Amino acid sequence: MESKHSDENGNWANITDDLTARLPLRGLVWKPSNGRATRNIAMLDVELKRFSPESSKNLPPVTLLQNPYLNLYFVSCEDNESYKNTVRQQIREWINLVTSKKNQEWLIVHVSSQEGARNPAKFLRSSVLDRIKADFNTGKKDRVAQLRMADTEMSEMELWADFTAKMKDGIITSFDQNVMTFEEDIRRLDSQRQMPGWNYCTFFILKEGLTHAYEMMNLHEEALRQYDELEASFFQILRDNALTWYGKFGGMQEGDDDANLLDLNKKPYRDLIMQNTISVFDFRTYLFGRQCHLLFRLRRPVEICHRALIFIPAFSRTVREHVLNLTENFLESWIYSACMCIVNECDETVPLANDDPHMMVLLDGAKAELLQLARQQVSIQHGRIPKELPFTMSVGYDNAAQQENSEEVERKPMSKDLLEAVSTDEAFDTLYMNVSARAIKGYDGSGRHRSSLLLHGDVAALQYHRQKYAEAARILESISWRYGQNQWTVLENELVIKHAKCLRELGDTAKYAQACLTLLRNMDDLKEEDRLFYSNELFNTVTSKDLKQELYHEFQPMFAVKVMSVVDILQDDDGSYVDIMIDNKLPKEIEFNKLSVRMVSGEVDELWFNIRHGVMKPGKNTYRVTCETSASGTYVLEKVHLKTGKLVFLYDFLHESRKRIFRVDSHPQALKATIQPPAEVTLGQASTFVVSVSSGRNQVDEASLTLLPASEGMSLLNVPTLSYTKTTNGNGETPTTGEISLENYEAVALPAFGPNETISITVPYETHVNANEHLIKLVVQYLTPNTRRHTFTLTSGIETLLPLQVSHSFIWRDECLNLKLSMTCTGYVPIRIFNVDLQHSAYIKNRKQPPFAGEMTLFPRQNASFVFKISRGKDAEEDAAPAHFIVHYQSLRDEVEKALTAIVQSDLSKAQLNQHALFVSSHLKSHLLRGVDYMAYGMSDELELPQLDVASCEAIFAYHDAKIRETLIGILKDLFSANKRLDYDQILALVEPNVPVQVSFPITLPTSQMLTTVEIVVGDAQALTVGTPATFQLIVKHSSYWNPSKDHEKPCDFYYDILVDYENWLLCGHKKRLFSAKPGVSTTHAVSLVPLKTGPLHVPKISITSTNSSVYNQTSFVNEAEQVLIKPRTTTSTFFIDQQRGVHFANNMVDR
Repeated sequence: MESKHSDENGNWANITDDLTARLPLRGLVWKPSNGRATRNIAMLDVELKRFSPESSKNLPPVTLLQNPYLNLYFVSCEDNESYKNTVRQQIREWINLVTSKKNQEWLIVHVSSQEGARNPAKFLRSSVLDRIKADFNTGKKDRVAQLRMADTEMSEMELWADFTAKMKDGIITSFDQNVMTFEEDIRRLDSQRQMPGWNYCTFFILKEGLTHAYEMMNLHEEALRQYDELEASFFQILRDNALTWYGKFGGMQEGDDDANLLDLNKKPYRDLIMQNTISVFDFRTYLFGRQCHLLFRLRRPVEICHRALIFIPAFSRTVREHVLNLTENFLESWIYSACMCIVNECDETVPLANDDPHMMVLLDGAKAELLQLARQQVSIQHGRIPKELPFTMSVGYDNAAQQENSEEVERKPMSKDLLEAVSTDEAFDTLYMNVSARAIKGYDGSGRHRSSLLLHGDVAALQYHRQKYAEAARILESISWRYGQNQWTVLENELVIKHAKCLRELGDTAKYAQACLTLLRNMDDLKEEDRLFYSNELFNTVTSKDLKQELYHEFQPMFAVKVMSVVDILQDDDGSYVDIMIDNKLPKEIEFNKLSVRMVSGEVDELWFNIRHGVMKPGKNTYRVTCETSASGTYVLEKVHLKTGKLVFLYDFLHESRKRIFRVDSHPQALKATIQPPAEVTLGQASTFVVSVSSGRNQVDEASLTLLPASEGMSLLNVPTLSYTKTTNGNGETPTTGEISLENYEAVALPAFGPNETISITVPYETHVNANEHLIKLVVQYLTPNTRRHTFTLTSGIETLLPLQVSHSFIWRDECLNLKLSMTCTGYVPIRIFNVDLQHSAYIKNRKQPPFAGEMTLFPRQNASFVFKISRGKDAEEDAAPAHFIVHYQSLRDEVEKALTAIVQSDLSKAQLNQHALFVSSHLKSHLLRGVDYMAYGMSDELELPQLDVASCEAIFAYHDAKIRETLIGILKDLFSANKRLDYDQILALVEPNVPVQVSFPITLPTSQMLTTVEIVVGDAQALTVGTPATFQLIVKHSSYWNPSKDHEKPCDFYYDILVDYENWLLCGHKKRLFSAKPGVSTTHAVSLVPLKTGPLHVPKISITSTNSSVYNQTSFVNEAEQVLIKPRTTTSTFFIDQQRGVHFANNMVDR
């Protein structure tokens, strides 16, 4: 924006620096006179030039940018006379000169000094500023501004506010007038379009003048709209084929094919337009360049790329239609150059760290499309790549005619870059790879991954064509699976076939087998010969010695699998089998090494059903796979493994919509193992459990046991040997015992044992976490005479907390020791106590006292006390072992469960369903007997069974055979109906022989080198009165009865200490006194005590201590629970009271 200034008084030098500092102008608002929307101009550059009369000439509209928009006249005059005589005339002449111009505004600026502003004379008469405003302001518009230079009372902003506001207003007014003039001229010329002599170039120049005016005012959006209207007009002319204003179509000059579309100075485009000599090619190049220039100013690079993607292909078709003698490869060179110049300019102009991430994503995608279009120009027509997919997919527009004879035509690209690129394979590959890499990066940045995959495929195809198999394989491996992920199987097969050929050339057998698997997975889109070829290739590869690693693949779609049935009872051997059907959809017979079916359960880990070495023909095949592991439980069918060579096919049944669940029960005569608590438990020793292994019908020649803790907080103790007992079921023979060497619990070798024999092994353990139950996993691997190796697995829990708690206390006497034992039930179920006993080899039990009478029931939180009178044995030693308090008990729950389990097992045996006994018994205990009231049973000795939950039974046996399920539920119904009430005698008869649990609590019996018996004797108990001293006889007797060594028969020094309660007694004399005593001899000491309270008082306690620290003394206080009665001391007193004041009385007073 240009402004002219006139300075007759030499003020410009004083204000030029301050004025320049306030430029460019900011915050302008244009309200068009034609009623369009208001436009805000954020910033406007202003160029200030000195006014000259020559500049007053009006230039043609096409040179509007050279005309000033605002003329400024600076005047500095403070004297009215000088203004009147000289200055006023100068201003008037300047205004006349300016107003002779068209659409130019003017402004008078009065520059006043600080002295003039403060002159008091100005208040007596009007100032020069007032006279200027009165002389030259016409109408409502104020064309006079004031600058008060060096006025310290005003801020810089206030000094210049009036001037800058009027300067903005003048510029906007002049601009608005010019726009109105231009629009009127454009409408007039456009209305003459159909008249003879009308010229589009003249119309273009006139409209572009308005565009330049908008651009000068930073109204780039308005300027772009004008160019878009010009482009629309050109398209209309092109459709009407009215190109008479253009000399020729153009595009034949040197460098036209390698031109930069954004370089507007390459040719004098505007002069050629004004001279009507510009070609269509140059005109479209110039118009597109001007549009891109404005879009860059608007910071809209994405729109530039989108317009380029439309303009470049469309204009190339126009060139092909209008130019008959087009130079060979001209369009390829021009398209390539046009695309690359747009992309490079966007990269240079748009910063990488743009504030708008969304715009950057769109820009990356648009640039990638331009790069892909540029890359298409260097494809197969130059003979550097073959005429096959995927290269033929990237040929732009219609080049079929040229491609047919491409080998016969001499290639003469006009672009130097392309000429160098097609000269050699290396140069071609470099250019092709660089452009492809930039396009791929753009597509990835914009999230258009499918387009990126397409370019990756082209690059891989070029590497494959150049026999660079390693690089081609790397690229194909990274992209081929993405096509499969999107179900583009035909394209995936094309890529995988190339990938497989690369891998075969490289000798990578593992990945080559994977590629064959991928092709067979998409075999529906393969030819029949390709199916057979890659099937043979796959199985030849996986069975060759070159493949070192195992490969895994899904069953489908090469195979379909179905489990037909599960049989859990083998009559001649331990284990079970599964019938399975596999449908082979490959056109080849397959030899496999192993076929396996896996079932899993929450009760045990897993079951594997296997068959080794077989043949699978095309079509349906049925196999029977057997399991040599005996483990009862409910199993979920999990997966199938088919192994051939190093290849394993997998099928996961858990991915199906409905789980396949089966119940598997071991044969009743198969080998079994159980984990049970020991029959005898001794506290203070290592905890143990018993593993019982029963051979059943098997002759076990070799067996190993594995034990693993299955819960935290428990560990098995490492000991040199494990003790065991071997029994024969049903013959009543004495069990044999032995020991097993132990190295670790992962493989404990068991001795051989025959049919119907049981080995019971005692295993020590310790716990680190207090828990009611810990889990143990047990595995027995054994070999039978038929040389078949079988496995039995079990995970069982053992209870680690006892339901009993025992505490004890001692009462010393001369020739006996009273032991009091308190037993408490700490569980939630009552327990039945069958017997209690105290055992010690060196002591003799004299008497067992009530309340125990042979058998009792102890309820939760109930206590039972037992007192034993103990005398020392003749052979008792000082370090004798502790005594043991032995309790034989049984939980009422175990009692009931054993009885009902016995009934169920008998009924199952009658129904020949013994294999279900373990399962039915376990669920009977855990589910069906939850409602039993054991408290009521303990009090009445009568058991009342709850109502059978038939729905729960249905759920428990849901995975059994329907007929078996009905039988099992019927047995339970009979159990709960026929045994609705059972008394204790009936239950006891059912559990015979009943072996209760024996628990031994160690009790350390104390010893003492010296036992001192202390007795306090009162002389006259009836004479004890409060406040009166009383004499007590302290009798001390020493005994060595509880000293096993008898080494303290000599006299020993002791001292007694009277423990006085000073609230009740007052001691007169020695509180502590030394004395000498000999075992078996009594000593008497007199003690004087004064009672301080009346009523029954406890006699003070006496502590006897030896002066020799090596002598351990125990004291027995005979009077520990005795009390003495203290009477009040009474006297008689008489009081006389005046009769006039009150009543006379006499009273016995207590003397305190």
